[in-house]
Amino acid sequence: MQIIFLKPYFNEKIWGGTKLASFGYSLPSKHIGEAWVVSGYKNKSSIILNGKYKGKNLYFLYHKHPELFNNPSTDEYPLMVKLLDCNDKLSVQVHPKDRYAKKHYNEFGKNECWYFLGAKRNANIIYGHTAKSKKQLTNLVKQGNWKKLLKNKKVEKDGFVYVPTGTIHGLNSGLLVYELQQSSDITFRLYDYERQKLDPSRKLHINESLDNIDVPFKTPKFKCDKDTIIKTKAFVLKKINNINKKTYSYKKAKWLQLTVIGGKGTINEVPIKKGDSFLLVGKQEKFTLQGKIQILLSYTN
Repeated sequence: MQIIFLKPYFNEKIWGGTKLASFGYSLPSKHIGEAWVVSGYKNKSSIILNGKYKGKNLYFLYHKHPELFNNPSTDEYPLMVKLLDCNDKLSVQVHPKDRYAKKHYNEFGKNECWYFLGAKRNANIIYGHTAKSKKQLTNLVKQGNWKKLLKNKKVEKDGFVYVPTGTIHGLNSGLLVYELQQSSDITFRLYDYERQKLDPSRKLHINESLDNIDVPFKTPKFKCDKDTIIKTKAFVLKKINNINKKTYSYKKAKWLQLTVIGGKGTINEVPIKKGDSFLLVGKQEKFTLQGKIQILLSYTN
């Protein structure tokens, strides 16, 4: 087993801020919305910080050394982990299904989920819609009747929301979010609070959104248990609350993605702290954590 530490790819956003500095990152601007802490995506890949591949990126490692990932079945790195600073509202959007994304963009679809690392009082998100038919959905969208169409959902720190493809969603201000998703950079904006006037590049994708929105909206179901936050066809997410010294094993995973969201300690006697993201690749043996530390761990199912 090898430990591969990663440096995030940072994305500046109109809605971003500086809260990601609390993870120990040196931010390149005052409007960083996203830190792609585990990314093997083309030109937006995380950089390797240690070992013989130091300075290379995860995109390179996955394609040139598939043996480290126990010979994966997907041509592209399949998952992505981001930390999001929602200093302002994000756009209201929808993500494409696998078949649609493959046909039109030759990419994965974009199932994702959110674990809320921080939330202001009475925080909420946009999640789902009220339309009962495709016709009603189309009419409300074209009328711009967002107040009638969009549903709100209250969220709080340490809460969790699953956002499968076809779901209308939007993060609102005052949230700090861990996001696990399929590795895709496709987002269809349905509504953006008229911000095209400030940034003309933030185009809307009305037709693409309507092609992908599920009607009627149904709260998605997913598998979970005591140790697992979510288990879907695309990914598995677990939370580790480690105290003192304990050994863990996930033999079904070909490799593991870990992000430290609190505390500090060691993994196999290697120091780790809040903000660190790393992979465990190679032979999936047991690993040992020591210290008071919280980790979100994910892998492909």
